[in-house]
Amino acid sequence: MRAASLPDELPESFSVGAAVELGVSRRRLRAADLSYPFHGVRTRSAPPDDGFEASVRRRSTEYAARMRDCEFFSLVAAAVVWDAPLPSSVFHLRDASGRLVERPLDVGVILPSRASRARGVRGTSIAEGMGSVRTEPASGLRATSPATTWAMMGALLQRDDLIALGDAFVREPMRPGDPPALATIAELAAALEAGRRRGAATLREALPLVRTRSRSRKETETRLTLIAAGLPEPSLNWPVVVAGKVMALIDLAYPERKVGFEYEGEQHLTDPHQWASDIRRYEMLADLGWRIIRVTKFDLSAHRSPFVERARAAFAGRTRVS
Repeated sequence: MRAASLPDELPESFSVGAAVELGVSRRRLRAADLSYPFHGVRTRSAPPDDGFEASVRRRSTEYAARMRDCEFFSLVAAAVVWDAPLPSSVFHLRDASGRLVERPLDVGVILPSRASRARGVRGTSIAEGMGSVRTEPASGLRATSPATTWAMMGALLQRDDLIALGDAFVREPMRPGDPPALATIAELAAALEAGRRRGAATLREALPLVRTRSRSRKETETRLTLIAAGLPEPSLNWPVVVAGKVMALIDLAYPERKVGFEYEGEQHLTDPHQWASDIRRYEMLADLGWRIIRVTKFDLSAHRSPFVERARAAFAGRTRVS
């Protein structure tokens, strides 16, 4: 027999209590066409085989259907809510048998509220004054504020990953339509110094290297690679101005030498319009006297040494312009 339709008022994921209030029977809520992601929650479709961030977003939306007023997302879940970059390693952990499994959903409370012990959830208790909570506008999900999230992630991330996370949170608008920054460097510092933090030493090492004009995790990684190679810190998203008009923003630049670095993500190769735009842009910059070094993910991993030598040669080979 075909299962009865559900009320239109119920979203994709909903609480059992909300469904019962709308007249849905307990029997209908046990039907095979519904999934059971968390106790007291149903979803209309089976869980997809999705990627790391997508899985956290989906599970966060599902859990929100049963969330208590005192609860909010924290740590990895909060960073994903704020669409911040994370290394793939934080999305898994090892269970008691040493097997690598998906990280449970991080859900926090402010003491003295009791942290969740629900299946699939990793409850976190935060002392009063050690964190603030905000609602992410697009999703409507409650999470630790970006500054609090950054400070809490000191327990999980290494220095360079904390720098990339901080860069994402304090990124200032650089192009029309860019959203405002989610936090300021001063707010990151205040969150770090709010009390005792796990990973405080690494956070303090990372904070002075957080910048407001890095547009991506890979741009941050490129900058840190250049600095580690002994080159000066480059300017970020440097505006190339012609006749009073900004013609391009160069990802990383040494403007006094007219040497720039552009990170090429895979979308630059798969999108023909982007590829054509890139070609015209590089021709324009070459006509203006710029030497552009194009950087790929392999330059920052397996081919790092050759990339560093290319960068040093480009920097040394360009005479200063007056």
